[in-house]
Amino acid sequence: MTKKARKKRIAVFDIDGTIFRSSLFIEFVNEMIRRKLFPARAYKEIEGDYHAWLNRRGHYAKYLRRVVNTYFRYIHGCREKDADVVARYVVRMQKDRVHRFTRNLVRQLRRKGYYLIALSGSPIYVVSRFARSMGFHAALGSEHEVKRGSLTRNIVDALAGPSFVRKKKMLRRHLASAGIEPDWKHSVAVGDTEGDIEILKLVGRPIAFNPSGALAHYAQRHGWEIVVERKDVAYLISRFKMVHYKTS
Repeated sequence: MTKKARKKRIAVFDIDGTIFRSSLFIEFVNEMIRRKLFPARAYKEIEGDYHAWLNRRGHYAKYLRRVVNTYFRYIHGCREKDADVVARYVVRMQKDRVHRFTRNLVRQLRRKGYYLIALSGSPIYVVSRFARSMGFHAALGSEHEVKRGSLTRNIVDALAGPSFVRKKKMLRRHLASAGIEPDWKHSVAVGDTEGDIEILKLVGRPIAFNPSGALAHYAQRHGWEIVVERKDVAYLISRFKMVHYKTS
């Protein structure tokens, strides 16, 4: 009789805003514009929301949605090898622009034998390279359809539902294909927005890192760790009061 396989502790990290201090998606789009692989008008489409967010008169989520929409508008027909070159450059230039808390947590968990998974809605050709530079075992992201060497707008993923549902399905599918039975009770997940809640709910140690308002409220109600990093200090927050600012 064979012994039952031992369950494995896993650690799932969102990337943008959680490990990386900006957004791989935004950096990739900006570089595609700079290299004229996206037309100059692409920047004009983003500029208003970017400055509104920069001046704290608009929301980051709206700015990011604009970037994502612009990406899908112009990625169709771009050569896969050009996108690959840009992805390599972005990761090479940005890979050290990370938060201290999550960078150190990745290192600690890897030493303890956790199976590390980077999970992001950004394109897999950027996510996989960034994850590799950080020492992750696996990377999950959006994968584009390729026709005759060029990318299309279509995502090669039959999973349906909102983004947060797809993330959970992607994670479960990967674990099944890798033959890993997770020890959820002793696993860790880290995220920064409400889109990460479904992943955080799976594990015994969920961490809301620099959380959005919605995630912060959910985390507080459920007794999760809330960590905020400012300058060279990470603060573990047990109680807080939300102050909502109106945009003008």
